[in-house]
Amino acid sequence: MAKKGIHPEIFKDVEVICICGEKHILGSSTVPGPIKVESCKSCHPAYNPDKKVEIVVKGRRQKYLEKLEKMKKMQQGS
Repeated sequence: MAKKGIHPEIFKDVEVICICGEKHILGSSTVPGPIKVESCKSCHPAYNPDKKVEIVVKGRRQKYLEKLEKMKKMQQGS
């Protein structure tokens, strides 16, 4: 027989929203509200190698190169 009071509360019909726009309904024991995720079964490259979601994320090198280009333009203008 299961003990009472030791199991977490289960929230049914919790909406999970992905950055690609897909919405899924799942069960959760953590939060009752909507959950935001970065990838889902509809956009994850492991499940859909032909479908890509473009997210613009600039790395350190890209930011440095843009800053360097900006500095060069300022020096040429002076």
